[in-house]
Amino acid sequence: MRIRVFSTILIASLLSPIAVSHTSNDVPVILRGSSIQAGQHDLLHNDSVTFYNMADVNRTIRVDLDGDGIYDQRCETAPSNSSSIRNQCSFIIDQDVWGKGDYVLDIFSNGEFWKALNMTVSHDLHFEETKPGNYSFNLDEKAVEQGERGLQDFLRNIAIVLLGIFWIARRSRYE
Repeated sequence: MRIRVFSTILIASLLSPIAVSHTSNDVPVILRGSSIQAGQHDLLHNDSVTFYNMADVNRTIRVDLDGDGIYDQRCETAPSNSSSIRNQCSFIIDQDVWGKGDYVLDIFSNGEFWKALNMTVSHDLHFEETKPGNYSFNLDEKAVEQGERGLQDFLRNIAIVLLGIFWIARRSRYE
């Protein structure tokens, strides 16, 4: 009886539609007096990164998005001992501005270079059954193929597990 209930629940959950999505995350970066917590970040498009300045100095975060040597975006923070909430600033990782890739964010303390923060931005991939006609998702085809192969492997493994469960259930019923 228990095996039937378990099998029914397992089959129902496997036959339910699968939806995968990503909600926007806000990744905190804490700028202490002599360190950054954490030093490397992996983000998806539509995420944001918020810098919290915990030191008694002004901090400016700058990033060169296109690799031409000119800073394209910046955000500034006030010292943490100020009475306002200006001791924080954010970048929104918009896919129209931030391409997929690795970035180095230069952090300045009172106008002088202090430290660098490494950040990797990835596409927020969603796999669709079909795509509309004459429309390009502008995705890395190799990543799409790997995702499809991973899904096929996952479904094959689930089928093997289900067959094993049914085989064990039938054997135990006749014993």
